[in-house]
Amino acid sequence: MQCLPFSEEASRSLTKSVMLYKEHPLDVQLYKTIRSQTEQLLYALPSYLHLLDEEDCCEFFFYCYDAIDYFLSMYREGRLSYLGYLVQVVKKRSRFFISQKSSQTKKEQLLAQCQYYEYTLEEEDEVVEQAYYHTSRSIEQTELTHLPQLFLSLLQPSTKPHVMDTEPLRKLKTALQRGANRKRFLIVLSVSPDLAGTYLLEDLASLLDVEVELLSRYLNTACLMLEKKQQCKTDFEALSNRHFRRLLEIESELEREADEAKRAKLESLRQWTQRVYKAKVEQIRGLEFNLSHSQIGSLLNVPKGTVDSSVHYMKRLISQCLDET
Repeated sequence: MQCLPFSEEASRSLTKSVMLYKEHPLDVQLYKTIRSQTEQLLYALPSYLHLLDEEDCCEFFFYCYDAIDYFLSMYREGRLSYLGYLVQVVKKRSRFFISQKSSQTKKEQLLAQCQYYEYTLEEEDEVVEQAYYHTSRSIEQTELTHLPQLFLSLLQPSTKPHVMDTEPLRKLKTALQRGANRKRFLIVLSVSPDLAGTYLLEDLASLLDVEVELLSRYLNTACLMLEKKQQCKTDFEALSNRHFRRLLEIESELEREADEAKRAKLESLRQWTQRVYKAKVEQIRGLEFNLSHSQIGSLLNVPKGTVDSSVHYMKRLISQCLDET
C-alpha cells in the first residue's frame, strides 16, 4: 500500500495533530492516530525517496520501531513540517541501516566462505607448526544423545598445554585446571553455544587444552536445540510482515470507504490485525537464542541446581581474572 505522496493539506493536518498531542500528551486516541501515521510513513518513505529497495522497507521499519516515541517527542514546529522532519530522520537513519546491513552481509559471507582455511608459509624451514583457522560450522554435528559423552571427553585435556599471551588469561587457565571449575566452565559455554562456537572457538580450545574439532562438535551439537528457536523467529517475522502489510491496506481502505457499515467492519478488522501484529512483534523481541538452565541440565544429565550454581560461580571467577580490557 502506498500512503504517499502526501498533499500539502494532509501534511499540515498531520503537523497540527502532532502539535496538539504535545499540548495534550494524555490523549490516547490522538496518540494512536499519530503513531499509526508515523509508522506508515517510516515504512513507505525509504522506498518513495529511493533510499532503499521495497523489500528492505519492512526491516527498516523494525529498525526504527523502538524510536518512534522519541521521534514524536523531539519534533519542534518550525521550518519543517512533521512530514519533512520524518524525511530527514529517514535519510539519516537509512545511512546507518545500510551500513549495518552491509557489515552484517560481509560477516555472513566471510563465515560462509571460510569453512576451512589453512595458512602455511612458503619457507618450510621457518615453519614451527601450521596455523589453522576453523569455524564452528565446518565440524560435523552429532546427535543430541551424544552430548553427555562429548561433555565427559572435554573434562580432561586432550592436547599439549597452550601458553596464554596475557597474565589474566594465564590466571584463568590456572583456575580452570581444577576439575570442578573446568566442568562449570563447560556448562557456561553450553548456555550460548552458537556465540562461543562462532567467535571464540580457537581461544576456548587453547584455554581448555582440547582439540578444536572436539570442542566445535560439542558446541554444534548443543546448537541443535536452537534450530527450533531460529525457525520460530523466522516464521514469526514472516507472519508479522504479512500482518503489517495487511494493516496498512486496511487503513488505506478506511480512508477511501464512505459507507458506515463497511467502515465499522474494516475498523473491527483493523483492531484485530493490530492486536495480532503487536503480539507477534513482542514474541520476536522476547526470543532469546540461548539454552535455558533446565535444557542444559536435561542435555548433560546434571541437576538444574548444578547449572545455576556453575553459571553464578563462573561469572564471579571470570570477573576476578579478566577486567574489561
